[in-house]
Amino acid sequence: MPELGEVAHAAKLLSTNLKGKTITKFITDAKDTLVFPSLSSQDRSQIESAYVSKRIADVGRHGKYFWIILSGGRQSDMTKKTGEYDVMLMHFGMTGWLKIQNVHSHFFPMERSRNGKKPDNYDEKAAAEPWPPKYHKFLLSTDDGIEIAFTDPRRLSRVRFLEIVNTKSDMETVEQVESELMKVEPLVRMGPDFSKVESRWSQDQFLEVLAKRRVPIKSLLLDQAVCAGVGNWMADEILFQSRIHPEQYTNKMGLKKMQLLYNMLCEVCEVAVETEGDTEKFPKSWLMLHRWSKRQKRGERPMTADGYIVDFVTVGGRTSCFVPELQKMENATGEEDDDASERKPQAKANSRTKKLKTEKEDKVVKPARTRRRTRKGDR
Repeated sequence: MPELGEVAHAAKLLSTNLKGKTITKFITDAKDTLVFPSLSSQDRSQIESAYVSKRIADVGRHGKYFWIILSGGRQSDMTKKTGEYDVMLMHFGMTGWLKIQNVHSHFFPMERSRNGKKPDNYDEKAAAEPWPPKYHKFLLSTDDGIEIAFTDPRRLSRVRFLEIVNTKSDMETVEQVESELMKVEPLVRMGPDFSKVESRWSQDQFLEVLAKRRVPIKSLLLDQAVCAGVGNWMADEILFQSRIHPEQYTNKMGLKKMQLLYNMLCEVCEVAVETEGDTEKFPKSWLMLHRWSKRQKRGERPMTADGYIVDFVTVGGRTSCFVPELQKMENATGEEDDDASERKPQAKANSRTKKLKTEKEDKVVKPARTRRRTRKGDR
């Protein structure tokens, strides 16, 4: 799934190629009610006609969401209302992406590579693909000939068409429009984007959130209401740089570790955005560069550049990459808890009656009685 850095790259591509330009063509796949959850066939024609001739005022992002702001309101009723802005809000899901005709992008889907690195001939194959590309969900053209396609083979992405109405007489700048946009679903449920100084919590606010929760730290970092934009590999990187075990519970962390975690959260998010998710520009000390390794093909464990063995553990249903020798469980005092990994929940006493709990009901399953076989001599 595209995370914070990849979304920043997509927003940069849109800003560079669209900002200040006018839409001359806009076509959507109205049949796909998954990608377009609120778009009907009737809405499709209205949206497509309303967006044509609109000027693209700006492009923004927050976490894994990004958007295009169009100047002016919808004019399907032929009446222009001041203080109305059309916004196309997008989320890539697992396999969504933006393609711009004849414009190169360093992005490539990780699932197409076994070692997490771009194949040598990937760019050549991408350039040779026909236009419009397969699995496109909407096509957009501008007055200077730029053509953009939003693609998604698995249909897990989301595209919403919103209208932000001026509730204040002074809402004239893009920043004010974005402020109103953050009050709308689903953005209103998103936590801070730690790549932005103006968006992130202070260290004290972050520590207060940690103190109130009692969950594995990996699960907390993946919570979009806490860390918008942080996905699986970014959470692993933040924990590796903080030297924290992914299964470490938030209420069992020492103060110094929590402070270091906050600093690494901000740093990893900033670097991911600055590099726009380009792995070739990541620091050589990052764990992400070693989570996929050719050693795995030989049945060996991957290793970091310093020779530490990389291991994997499942936390909250997600595969977590970590270095056992550097990331150890701790108790609340900040000391290493050597026995934590060896502890197991105490097994309940066995009984002849087993209770099988399901989501719908609790059933009591009694053991079947065994019939005593009667021998001829016992008769």
